Amino acid sequence: MQVEGSSCSSALTLSEFEANAFAGACLTRSRGSRFVARLLKTCFLSWLFVLLGAVSVRAGIEQSMMATAPPAPSNRFAFGAKEVENMMGAFFFFDTTQNQRPSIDFALDSLRLGIMLNDPWDIGPLSGNFEALGEVFVGGVFTGPGNVLAGATLVFRYNFVQPKARVVPYMQIGAGGVYTDIPEDESRGLISLPVEFNLQAGVGTRFLINDHWSVNLEGVYRHISNAEIHKPNFGIDSVGGNLGFGFSF
Repeated sequence: MQVEGSSCSSALTLSEFEANAFAGACLTRSRGSRFVARLLKTCFLSWLFVLLGAVSVRAGIEQSMMATAPPAPSNRFAFGAKEVENMMGAFFFFDTTQNQRPSIDFALDSLRLGIMLNDPWDIGPLSGNFEALGEVFVGGVFTGPGNVLAGATLVFRYNFVQPKARVVPYMQIGAGGVYTDIPEDESRGLISLPVEFNLQAGVGTRFLINDHWSVNLEGVYRHISNAEIHKPNFGIDSVGGNLGFGFSF
């Protein structure tokens, strides 16, 4: 018997029986190799599916926890934060001309929308920020001639914000317009046009109830006149106060 090499492809001089036996061994070895390869491939894919499944489950759990976790409290005085205020108050006439003109006292309901113009500055006792508010108001005269006042005001406010404070003072000024049916003759020249200018200045305090709600208290000076567009132009000067609530968002 002559054998060249030792592999299954080597040239062999064998009997037919020996040749068939040798071929069967080679076939068995080949099938075993394919089985091992399939087994390794199956194990790898199974491990990959388990890994991807575990990652998906973990991501789902984390997303669910984030969705159900309570949101962090917002900073109501941060730049861009907004608030709505509803304030009600009464204002009482005082005569600056000393000409014994009639008293005109009125009550107003004011609705405001405000936005914070900057983050609070840290400057000690004067720490705070600026806020712009648009105000619309309507009310009635309960002493003196006339029946109704209605108008709008642009208000600029400075909030005195201290860290963790639950009481926040502020001061503000505003200017706008007002419509009134107070007649010129009965008011003896206090009002001479149906639409006049509305100026105001005041100080106030927020009492913070929680992250969104507050109770607000104000003392306000108001002036109504027509800036000498039409005479007489004595104007109405009033002092009073507002009480209401605010909601920050």
